[in-house]
Amino acid sequence: MHELLIMLNLKAQSFLKRLFVFKWTQFVQDFSSLLIFGGFAVGVFALSRSTTMYLLNEEHIGQFLFHRFLSMLLYVFFITVNLGNMLVSYATLYKSQEVNFLMALPISHTKIFLIKFIDNFFYSSSTLSLMGLAVLLGYGSCFDLPWYFYFFTIFFIMVPFMLIAGIIAVLVLMSLIKIATRIGVRWLLAIMVTVYLSAIYAYFKIINPVRLVQDVMQYFPNVNQYFGDLDPPFVKVLPNHWVTEFLYWSVNNDYGRALPHFVVLFLMMLGLMVVAVLVAQRYYYESWLVASDSHAMAASPRARFRLRMFEFGKERLFTSQTEVLFKRDFWLFVREPSQWLHLILMLLLMMIFIVSVGALELKLVQPFLQAVAVLIVFLFNGFLIASIALRFVFPTVSLESDSFWCVRSAPVSMKRLYWQKLLIAILFVLPVALLLSFVSVSMLRGHALVVLVTVACSGMVALTLTGLNLGAGTHFAVFKEKNPIRIASSQGASLTFLCSMLYIALVVGFLVAPLHNYFQLLITRGMVSIGWVYVPLLSIAALSLLVFWLSTSVGLKAINRDV
Repeated sequence: MHELLIMLNLKAQSFLKRLFVFKWTQFVQDFSSLLIFGGFAVGVFALSRSTTMYLLNEEHIGQFLFHRFLSMLLYVFFITVNLGNMLVSYATLYKSQEVNFLMALPISHTKIFLIKFIDNFFYSSSTLSLMGLAVLLGYGSCFDLPWYFYFFTIFFIMVPFMLIAGIIAVLVLMSLIKIATRIGVRWLLAIMVTVYLSAIYAYFKIINPVRLVQDVMQYFPNVNQYFGDLDPPFVKVLPNHWVTEFLYWSVNNDYGRALPHFVVLFLMMLGLMVVAVLVAQRYYYESWLVASDSHAMAASPRARFRLRMFEFGKERLFTSQTEVLFKRDFWLFVREPSQWLHLILMLLLMMIFIVSVGALELKLVQPFLQAVAVLIVFLFNGFLIASIALRFVFPTVSLESDSFWCVRSAPVSMKRLYWQKLLIAILFVLPVALLLSFVSVSMLRGHALVVLVTVACSGMVALTLTGLNLGAGTHFAVFKEKNPIRIASSQGASLTFLCSMLYIALVVGFLVAPLHNYFQLLITRGMVSIGWVYVPLLSIAALSLLVFWLSTSVGLKAINRDV
């Protein structure tokens, strides 16, 4: 325990030292971050409040149905946090240089596990906690809740909820590393993808949102009463259900019914923490040795697929400089497990989202709700595209690391290097964005014109966000950091992600009125001309071009400066 407290004290001192050392450049950057984070938090608060007010006061869906929709969102959020923590924990607990250093010290492996787990949780959850607080404030302002409700909910409801997702992720990760040595990584990934997709699909199939709405609306206008008998039995053992039940009874001032759900959630968190410590005592060091051995988790020589066209020394398809730089970036990506594992998990999240949309089976007849459904899917598509660009495009220049001096001293044009990185990033992000948009919107709404518009907008969003992340990643390059996940979680990356969300929000704003008018005319007249698409597409194209040009200008200027 003494060693654990010393390490936590050192980390706290390091954080406070960086916080209170005054530098003008750091002050300007922190102040700019505060303005952007604050502005984004205000926007999230306004969106949360307006959405809650609209559903309760305009659509009159009732508090029970509203909280069940909130429970569905929390379920997807729980899966997302779980998968994200699984990958971040792999980099933090197994591939960190600090872990390698600590393993050589006379410190128990369990304490190292606890130190890195706590470090990872607080490092990766600060931005998410701020956004969660903004959503909670917007939600609570609709019910005039007291100040202590927000404090209690953030620290004793949402933090345990996220901790449960993170602890389960770590437990699953240690198990997967252990299993991978026996069945191989390929079979393991296939099983993991199948399990997560099945969990999402089964949840929405059993919940059946359309049937739930129909069952509740039979009692209209008495929709504010509690319809707990409509919940499937298995839902009652899920953490997202405990959270929404606590919120439902709290806003109705029935704390006697809210308290048991808090107790169950908190006890589950404590129980999982004890289990995690016991499992770490037995398996953490063993799994760390396995993860450190590149041959232990590699495929057998016969099973390896060799990409001969990417090998050095083969016949060139491009000029020598372009060929060498392209192959170098390709092999650096492939030979870093955290890179392609994260890519697989991001693709898994995309598949989970598509499966969720396909399982909803929404049958909406109101024009506004049809437009909102399409825009929500488009917004989530944009979120996934922004996440992919932030994770894989933003760190590309920083990953040049200390060896960047070799590239700077070589007869290679920095401008050419930048454009080559941009082209490679676009070839990676653009097809994913187009496919995601086409499949998800087609499954939600089969209107060919709506699919065409959303796919075109997704293409522009992908190009713009790729340019934005590369330009910002070059400007905020951190050459001393070798972990791409931590680079994508830095302050500059957080600012870039918030700018990406602001850009996507503006794009959605351009589409709200045209889509609403389209569905309204489609219902009243049965057909709509194609002329309505020109104004929103041209507006989005102008905005995208402006953001892309500014980002590229910043990136080209930054890559030519002295490192």
